[in-house]
Amino acid sequence: MKRLENKSVIITAAGQGIGKETAIHFFKEGANVIATDINRTNKLEQLSKEYPKIKTYTLDSTNAADIKKFADTISKVDVLFNCVGFVHNGTILDCEEKDWDFSFNVNV
Repeated sequence: MKRLENKSVIITAAGQGIGKETAIHFFKEGANVIATDINRTNKLEQLSKEYPKIKTYTLDSTNAADIKKFADTISKVDVLFNCVGFVHNGTILDCEEKDWDFSFNVNV
């Protein structure tokens, strides 16, 4: 038996990088994986082609309506792995309030 057999895992920002590799790892450990990303990129579609049992979903994790719509499609969550992140280019002194707010909303 694999370590995550029959566990439901949601991974955000799974279109590339750490998120994608995490989705693959959890899948190989037996999890039922839902991989989300803000963009329906070729990379997210490629993940779905390589691993057809990984469900993919376009999701803006800063948008409450998107989250509600997504939540209504799932019945069970055992693990939530959040890879979403935003970094402002420049110093904190150069950061405008809107950029600070966006960064906070995404990262926290």
